[in-house]
Amino acid sequence: MCGFAGEFVFPWHAGAGPAARMADVALAASMAARLTHRGPDEEAQFLSADGRCAIGFRRLAIIDPPGSHQPMSTPDGLLTVAFNGEIYNFRELRNELAADGATFRTAGDTEVILHAYRRWGREMVGRLEGMFAFVLYDAQRQELLLARDPFGQKPLWYAMLPDRVVFASEAPAVLSHRMVDRSADEVAITYYCTVGYIPGPLSAWRGLRKLPPASTLTVSGPSERPRRYWTPQPGPPPPHSFQHAVAAFGEMLRASTAAHMYADVPLGALLSGGLDSSAVTACMCAAAGDAGGVRTFTAGFEGDSTYDERPAARQVAALLGTDHTELVVRAPAAADVDALVAMYAEPFADSSAMATWLICQAARQHVKVALTGDGGDEALGGYDRYRALHLAALLRPWQYALVRLAGMAAGTFARGGERTRLARLVRFSRALPHPHAEQYFRYRRLFGPDDLGRLLAPELLERVTADAPAEWFCGLYEAIEREGGSDGPAPGAAARAGGWLDDADEVARAQRHDMLTYLPDDLLVKSDIASMASSLELRAPLLSTRIAAFGLGLPADWKVARRRGKLVLRRWLEGVLPGDVVTRPKRGFGVPLARWLRGELREVLVESLTDTSLYMRGILRPEGAIGLLNDHLGGRADHSHRLWALLMLARWLAGRGS
Repeated sequence: MCGFAGEFVFPWHAGAGPAARMADVALAASMAARLTHRGPDEEAQFLSADGRCAIGFRRLAIIDPPGSHQPMSTPDGLLTVAFNGEIYNFRELRNELAADGATFRTAGDTEVILHAYRRWGREMVGRLEGMFAFVLYDAQRQELLLARDPFGQKPLWYAMLPDRVVFASEAPAVLSHRMVDRSADEVAITYYCTVGYIPGPLSAWRGLRKLPPASTLTVSGPSERPRRYWTPQPGPPPPHSFQHAVAAFGEMLRASTAAHMYADVPLGALLSGGLDSSAVTACMCAAAGDAGGVRTFTAGFEGDSTYDERPAARQVAALLGTDHTELVVRAPAAADVDALVAMYAEPFADSSAMATWLICQAARQHVKVALTGDGGDEALGGYDRYRALHLAALLRPWQYALVRLAGMAAGTFARGGERTRLARLVRFSRALPHPHAEQYFRYRRLFGPDDLGRLLAPELLERVTADAPAEWFCGLYEAIEREGGSDGPAPGAAARAGGWLDDADEVARAQRHDMLTYLPDDLLVKSDIASMASSLELRAPLLSTRIAAFGLGLPADWKVARRRGKLVLRRWLEGVLPGDVVTRPKRGFGVPLARWLRGELREVLVESLTDTSLYMRGILRPEGAIGLLNDHLGGRADHSHRLWALLMLARWLAGRGS
């Protein structure tokens, strides 16, 4: 795992003298210095012979530490690559390319990218199985290729300027370039307030964009647009029986886990005790065989059994015989909140980032690589909201009426506790009258269009469209193509996945939606930043295009039931772990956020949301935010996730000084 930064000056920039057309390698090195945490092992720079491309690089050496130095060039100097990530099928590709005449000088995966590009051009990205972001300079064509893996596990940010493109693995490195516009993107902030993250290609800054997952961008001038090379859709027809599906899934997971374990450094697993991480850890132990020695790590909160993962993880670790380490997570202080804001660079409202960061710090004391269960919920149908959509689609008229009546009655007593069954019934019943796309939006949103009208400052509402985030979200669910641009992100033609969605059930639509935005823009951002802050590489065997296609193609009732999801995974685990492990409720590295905001973080929350300078920036209106604050602190409602999002935004705005 690594970090890179640099710039490519367009060959034809009219009216500029020779000096203006030269890339600045010292600046590229300075930008890359902001990425030392991503690559503490080595640093290097590259300046192309024509002076147009400069790259600074920081390396975290995982495979072939003594040989695969970067940036890496072909012997003739015509191709140079800077690469962040891992290619899990690099040995197969290496053998295929060698049989076709390629000569390799190193033992790692980076050189495979160079030979694959020379053999297949930019189409080679479709042959790469792994997590990656890279830039490749083709000196002969005077073009720069930017590419990102199918799920967006590895980030790639860029700024398109009139005479050059500036790029880096993290936003602060690009923003350190003197020519990049650092002003806040107000449209992006409305999307953040809606879903709790900023969906790509938007960013919190007007001058900065994210390369979408599964996309390439070939740059020779400022007018190019990203091109999508993969989109989530079902693979071949599913196995003819549920038992065959279980067996097929087990084979895929075992093979994927074994491929993800290839490393020349110590590795372990982040174990929550839930289904996904337990399944991955079980496959790791099976692959290790007699060698054993699999290390596992978990986190918990003392005195809070709801969020304490340690007992469940401890049981799984004992059953599998791993070398297990536990971490007790303390409640954060105001300084921790600001550290998190700085770490993620743009507003980011996933509160579990704190726990993920702390467990990555603990794991890095023992290993350099850790496997996780990321991707299992999206691929196999693990979220409660999937079951809600499926149930809503199956309700008969009398059942619909009964649920609506029960929901109205329960609404009198429910206090808005986000984790209570009563509150879930109310939320489910209130969503029922709406189309499925809007139902899903209601399950996923923090603030809807009406909420934004009360939350955002009047002057901001004159410049943005409060309905745009909801329209984008529902359009993506329905696979409605719309033009991208200043109004926000767009799925694009390729994201429509052909015509399969015409016959897709609501579970598959929701899975695909999460694979296109929630997974790459929230969960994988959380994992990448939290792990890289500790120089730890995370790998996710369940994030496989093959497993995703398999899961999308399964019938809905092979994925979700009335009370449980991930039925295929559960059945497979029954042959590996005891029944109580398989039947326990869904777990993850969650945090007791409501308690924190009423306790340890109360002071910083109140201070931040009652600060008059926050509202002078013309982003939020005070009555909207303070009303939520008073209701939460008074115990009248649980607004913890909304308030955490506003706290992150407030601290981000304060840190910008604007």
